[in-house]
Amino acid sequence: MPESRAGDYAQAMMDLGATVCTPRKPLCVICPLSRNCRGLKRGLAETLPRRSPKVAKPTRRGLAFVLARKDGAILLRKRPPKGLLGGMDEVPSSPWREGRFNPADALADPPVPARWTLLDGLVRHTFTHFHLELNVARATATTDRLARLLPGSAWCTLDLLDDRALPTVMRKVIEKASLA
Repeated sequence: MPESRAGDYAQAMMDLGATVCTPRKPLCVICPLSRNCRGLKRGLAETLPRRSPKVAKPTRRGLAFVLARKDGAILLRKRPPKGLLGGMDEVPSSPWREGRFNPADALADPPVPARWTLLDGLVRHTFTHFHLELNVARATATTDRLARLLPGSAWCTLDLLDDRALPTVMRKVIEKASLA
């Protein structure tokens, strides 16, 4: 690394890597650094750079509660403004946790009182840093007052779901609840 113009040197090295020293077909014959290249001397140039093995993503599990009115409207709530899916809408759910998960335990502590039915199967979704598996429970609301039990919640008719800030995983959950 030169003592002066370090930024220019770094940029030149990046340009060299992007155009000459490429991962699949390096152009070693035109590389100005080939005399000192250990990869070329060892016959490894075409295998470099070696990718580090991917770190296994953990799997979190939870139970999503889809509460619908008789007219088909679904109870949604706002997620906290910061953090994963911050400020977006969601159907209420249990905390998402790693390790063993028993949906019956989460079903014993629903967000609102109702006759919850646990649906068969899972909704699977992958975020950048973890996999998510959600069981889905469905119930029909007997009164609109249930929405008042969850702060930040509101009813949303199915025809207005596209207008909501609803993450893909929640759309999958709602689809699962309506198809089952």
